[in-house]
Amino acid sequence: MEEVVKTAVETLAEGSNFVELAKVKSDAKVRSYFRRVLFKPPWDDGTWAMFFQSRNTVWEFDERTQGVRLRSELTAQIEEAMIRKRKMAAFPEALYTSVLKAGTPAECSQVVATAKDVEVAALPVDAIEALLGSLAKEPEVVATDPTAPMRHLEARVKVVAAVPGALTKKGVPLGQLMMFYELVIALGGETPDPRLHMQKIMTLKELCEMAAKSIRENGLGKTGTKAIGLLCQTAPFHIMLLAISCLGEKGEGDDVAAVCLSMERCPTGVMEALPADMLVKLAVACTKSKVVAEVILPTVAKACSGVLPSWSMDDLSKLLFALAKAKKGADSPEVAELYGRAAESASSNLSSMSETHLVKVVLSLSRVPACKEFLSSAAAEVVNKLATIAAPQLLLLTQGLVSLGADNESLSKIIDHWSDDTKVKQLSADQAAKLAQLLAPVAPAKDSLWKALGARLVEERSSLTDAGKASVQAAFPEGDGPAFDDKDRLMEALKPPKRRDDRDRDRDSARDRGREDDRERGRGREDDRGGRGRDDERGGRGYSDERDRGRDERGRDDRRDDRGRPDRRDERDRGGRDDRGGRDDRGGRDDRGGRDDRGRERSRSRRRR
Repeated sequence: MEEVVKTAVETLAEGSNFVELAKVKSDAKVRSYFRRVLFKPPWDDGTWAMFFQSRNTVWEFDERTQGVRLRSELTAQIEEAMIRKRKMAAFPEALYTSVLKAGTPAECSQVVATAKDVEVAALPVDAIEALLGSLAKEPEVVATDPTAPMRHLEARVKVVAAVPGALTKKGVPLGQLMMFYELVIALGGETPDPRLHMQKIMTLKELCEMAAKSIRENGLGKTGTKAIGLLCQTAPFHIMLLAISCLGEKGEGDDVAAVCLSMERCPTGVMEALPADMLVKLAVACTKSKVVAEVILPTVAKACSGVLPSWSMDDLSKLLFALAKAKKGADSPEVAELYGRAAESASSNLSSMSETHLVKVVLSLSRVPACKEFLSSAAAEVVNKLATIAAPQLLLLTQGLVSLGADNESLSKIIDHWSDDTKVKQLSADQAAKLAQLLAPVAPAKDSLWKALGARLVEERSSLTDAGKASVQAAFPEGDGPAFDDKDRLMEALKPPKRRDDRDRDRDSARDRGREDDRERGRGREDDRGGRGRDDERGGRGYSDERDRGRDERGRDDRRDDRGRPDRRDERDRGGRDDRGGRDDRGGRDDRGGRDDRGRERSRSRRRR
């Protein structure tokens, strides 16, 4: 569409003049495009205004005259020069000192009203903020100074006009910019002087463009939803929708929902004129927040449906991917209608669609039951491109087309193609496992397929990740499912390794079993000894009785000997005391000899017994 409109404007323009919207709408090529592609008449003026304003890097749109022209390089150079001039403006030291010395609003008005516009714009942002606060109060009417109100108005206009320059020079973030945005809106109340009102409109418009640039480059950042809500309530539609497209990062609060409701300001038909990438961005915001999706997704889907035939396949595939991941609202009638339009648009472009776009579209529409006819057409196109589609991409296409069932002729040919082991070997271990999970329910008896795919799985079983193992277990639950050589080896590799606790428990169990066996063997030996003892009981009883009688007699002899020992000890003690003074070596030896003789006598007596 952009090329058609660009050609029409270039043809209708005379030199550098703006072209009226009425002439653009009535251009024969524009009308033909709308009739052939979008099946509707050209848009109204409000929708065309959205079209040009939302593409301000390409077009210049004059709201007052409702005219448009292509943005020239000269215009871009002028704007860049103005920005550089603002940033490099010299610090107005004298004016800044005078502002600091002013003690009353009247004195501030006097200083600012007589200052140059360039100097006021070069003041620091804190000084501008202070002046906006000081000049917010209405001036006191003094009979002796009838010009005071005029000076006050002049000062207000100059300060409001200076806000964009001061903010550009400082390079403030979005949050601070929105603070000044609010101060400018509040200045002068609801019914300001017409001159101040016009200046406020011009300043706010410039601040909106600065905010849009900041949002495009940095998102919303830390700016609060209250400030964002104020921007959405007052900014042009294309800037409001840009801000809403970034709300997904703000969470799920009621304040986010309230900001999203600002979209009601913009008619759905006007949203059709947004660039495709902006509508896709709004759909992506629905993948980040349930609140955002619930409020805006039906409206966004309806706007996309109106212009989908004019989109590129790249934009279409991105939109479908976003819809598939939306957190809420994907079951609305507007989204269902959009899926139908998307299937129609994609069907007419299947032959020229790249493999990447084909994968995205097939995966997205495979979740929509109403799009089965499109999937059949897509499967036929995949068969035509089998020789050029890489194995990983074919795996994704198989995933999207497997719902057609083995009865589908095109899917059957795709399965036959997977039976070639050279194609299967181009898959990683996890990819082969995923393919097995997809085809096990559809083609369980395809021997040639499972011969090639099973061999690949067995060969790469050590490379399977947890995800791959889960796919294999889903394809062959408890070892069931399609059969192939060495399937047991594959299933054995899926068993988790024993943990250290399990190994210790097994070792303890083995030790306990060993001990039990030892006890059993010990009881067996005792039983054997007991049997032999019973057999010899009768023959050995006489010997045992004799041995017991001998033991009793020896006990009686020992007791008699013990009764005689104290007397002998007493004699030895007395002899030892008597001989203590003059005992010689010989006497000592005689005593020891006597003890030895008595010991030998007792031993002989025991042996005799």
